[in-house]
Amino acid sequence: NADKKRCRAALDILETKQLQFDWGPNWASVHDGNTSQLGGLKPGSRRDSAAPKHYWVGLFNSRDKRLIAPPLVEASFANPPTTAEAVEALR
Repeated sequence: NADKKRCRAALDILETKQLQFDWGPNWASVHDGNTSQLGGLKPGSRRDSAAPKHYWVGLFNSRDKRLIAPPLVEASFANPPTTAEAVEALR
């Protein structure tokens, strides 16, 4: 569908970036995501506050530079992912 195409196109761009994740307890925008190139999508990240404290990345619709929950796609990791690992998991 249209969201899947938008996500694929955004992930193609994100895989060329060096993203800076924020591992707070709430979803936060990823730095250096170049949202203007992503068709209204924005990457986000967070870390669970309770054990086992997984790291999460997601791709969101955005409005006025803010994430609109829930994420269109999300993935979790036991350790902080690299940009390449995050993009691959979101595909």
